[in-house]
Amino acid sequence: MTTPQTTPPEASLETPPETLQETPQKLSNDALPKNKWYDWYKEFDQHHGPEARQQWYSAIAPAYRWARPTYPDELIDKVVAKAGLKTGSSILEMGCGPGIATQAFAARGFEMQCVEPSPAASELARQVAGNSTGNVTVTNSTFEAFDLNDRTFDAVLAATSFHWVSPAVACHKSAAALNPGGSLILLWATPPQLNPDLCEALQPIYEKYQLADKIQYHSRQQAYYQANFDEFAQMIGDSKWFARTAVELETHQSQYSIEKYVALLSTLSDYIALPDDTRKSLLDDLAERLASLQGGLQGAENLTLTHWFAAQVAPLIGP
Repeated sequence: MTTPQTTPPEASLETPPETLQETPQKLSNDALPKNKWYDWYKEFDQHHGPEARQQWYSAIAPAYRWARPTYPDELIDKVVAKAGLKTGSSILEMGCGPGIATQAFAARGFEMQCVEPSPAASELARQVAGNSTGNVTVTNSTFEAFDLNDRTFDAVLAATSFHWVSPAVACHKSAAALNPGGSLILLWATPPQLNPDLCEALQPIYEKYQLADKIQYHSRQQAYYQANFDEFAQMIGDSKWFARTAVELETHQSQYSIEKYVALLSTLSDYIALPDDTRKSLLDDLAERLASLQGGLQGAENLTLTHWFAAQVAPLIGP
């Protein structure tokens, strides 16, 4: 599922077993470019077992579905056109989460096989599948363990989820899953963030919990995200499985209530990692401070948040 220092850890650095075709790895994990998102997930993976990784988002899956940004229709249409997808085209989705991107692609009539490690998020994605016009199947599994059973697809989609899997595995298995002429589609959605004045006003609360240096989602700049997305694009190009293509970044603004903003924070990994009591107290203090600054209107959508969407379509390189 799905965001920078904000979503779950990447999985095993070993190549998945029999699910892959017998083709040698082309991307060395030792030669990857520096990437803060990916480094965070590598460190997480070293300290969390498979069960912890699979359950990472389960407790907050409904909040994730409600508070994370929805990909714009124009962006979806753009990547669909670039990938040459038509009604009835087949898509394998890597880490679909609670179905945020799934819903948008299914509404366009695509045949979708979605893979999601979190049981709770998988169940929410199945609700999306039940209400969709397309044919959608959701399998509760990691991408590494998912058995392709010799099936191939017109596209592999990773919507704010590519960083959960080592690039060597993600690129190799995606290539094995694609029909000739298929594409790897990467979508990214960053956490919406407050304006600088509100960020400054909340800083003492983070300092109170000794988290001012650790939690910084609320004050990232566009250059930070662009650099991370460009480095993922470099990893994909370096794999030699996919053509080198650029990442397109768009700036957006959304209106949030205080309640929805705090729910959004609860879905970010650095908050999830906090002890339960600390997380609840921190989020309560943030909500109280924002309410005092915004006239006490917790239910009103009076917070204007800035965030970024990014997209990349990388065609499979033919034999």
